Amino acid sequence: MAIAPTYSLTPITGSLKKTDLLHLLRRTLFGVGHKELSFFQYKNIHQSLDIILKQSPNPKPPVQNDPDITDPLISNGSEWMNAPYENEEIDKSRRIGLKTWWMGEMLNRDFSVTEKMTLFWHNHFVTEIDIVKDSRYSYRYVSMLRSYALGNFKRLIREGTTDIAMLVYLNGNSNTKTAPNENYSRELMELFTLGKGAGVNYTEDDVKAGASVLSGWKDDKKSIKSVFIPSLHDTDDKHFSSFFENKTIKGKSGNDGMLEIDDLIDMIFSRKETAKFLCRNLYRWFVSAHFDEAIESNIISPLADILIKHDFEIVPVLRTLLSSEHFFDAAYRGCIVKNPVDFYAGVVKQFDLALPTKLSDTHLCWAHIYYEISGLSMNIGDPPSVAGWPAFHQAPKFHQWWINSYTLGFRMKIADSLYSEGGANCNGPRIKFDFLSFVKRLKNPENPDELIRESVELLFAIQIGKSSTEKLKKLLLSEQETDYYWTDVWNQFSAKPNDLMTKSVIENRLKLFFGKIMSMPEYQMM
Repeated sequence: MAIAPTYSLTPITGSLKKTDLLHLLRRTLFGVGHKELSFFQYKNIHQSLDIILKQSPNPKPPVQNDPDITDPLISNGSEWMNAPYENEEIDKSRRIGLKTWWMGEMLNRDFSVTEKMTLFWHNHFVTEIDIVKDSRYSYRYVSMLRSYALGNFKRLIREGTTDIAMLVYLNGNSNTKTAPNENYSRELMELFTLGKGAGVNYTEDDVKAGASVLSGWKDDKKSIKSVFIPSLHDTDDKHFSSFFENKTIKGKSGNDGMLEIDDLIDMIFSRKETAKFLCRNLYRWFVSAHFDEAIESNIISPLADILIKHDFEIVPVLRTLLSSEHFFDAAYRGCIVKNPVDFYAGVVKQFDLALPTKLSDTHLCWAHIYYEISGLSMNIGDPPSVAGWPAFHQAPKFHQWWINSYTLGFRMKIADSLYSEGGANCNGPRIKFDFLSFVKRLKNPENPDELIRESVELLFAIQIGKSSTEKLKKLLLSEQETDYYWTDVWNQFSAKPNDLMTKSVIENRLKLFFGKIMSMPEYQMM
């Protein structure tokens, strides 16, 4: 008989059980392996969240690293984010470099949730790099998302409203008093702040009035900044519906016209629906795609109150959610299909895959992983629409969008390439699994039952049945062999690690064992 979930934001106390710690880390980091487990294993929930919810330092900017492109203004290996725009071919190369760099930052993440929250904001507050078509603009957009990863939601929306990439993406740069463009005003309300669920009753006239408030902004390619042009701004008063309590935003002339945006943002954020909408999206990102009225009233609404109380700072909300009895309820273990980044970056981190140290080779590996993730339907930098990826918003499938016969087969192909003889070819350099190193870090690798138990505990978010465990064991031991066979072979290898024959036996068995693990449905869940 199923046990009803705990609908409580009451924080858990004391030290974290290993299974609880692994659950927390799976949901907040891209991949959990021995390093992560070792770092956090003796920390309680408060100490763990102090680390997880600490903003990561700003990374070094990307550089031009395409040997096939000759850039007349910057040399290979140099930063390009402040260089003049040259032409589409060169900028396309830079855009690819930007996505590759972003992939590298996710792979190099520290123990903070910063990178995962940067991706969250990218899905929530969308632009598309290949529509903006200016790498310098999109670099600033990505940097803005990262700087607000654990910051203030309201300030992110305020800054993002006139972000240079956003102005291009949603046509804010063509919105004038004589030719209003409503694209950004509409998405600001529908997708970025209020949503469109029950109780959200803004009108079409509200969207039009919002567009008038936002008129007069342009992007300047020379300065790489957004600029406000007073002569293009609608200086009339803007009247809003009863949903916004019949608010009137007084029209302003001259440079004061740009200040109307603050009035618009204040008006939108005065509605609790804005806080609720964000908290629902955070819930889907960290807990579950599905929630009912009990979750809405006992989890979402109280989280929204916390967000409002702290003037839209994100950390208090995340700290409450991620330390709650509800988050750690067994009902929410292994209930989310890993998105492609969680899958591939997770593989890299779980098995501590060694990337080359030479910078140009490292970039090739980042690019390879980026393209593979794109092949799994998650093109980082270019979600399929302004609504983001369907897996995070489109009912009833939600995260099930990530898995179909093609993408599941492609996931297996990726795993196969990483444990093939030569490893995955990254257009020159190669990366591959070292299962032997992974197993060496287990407590009792000489005991097949303990090897299986520890591996399954680390690699699966949910328990597997006895039948599945027995099938895994048969890959370490053939039908006629006993546990002692594996123990003897392991001990022989430990005594003589240079014995290639014994090493080969162990590596071949481990390849079958972990290959089977990664092909199991449970491995696709987190």
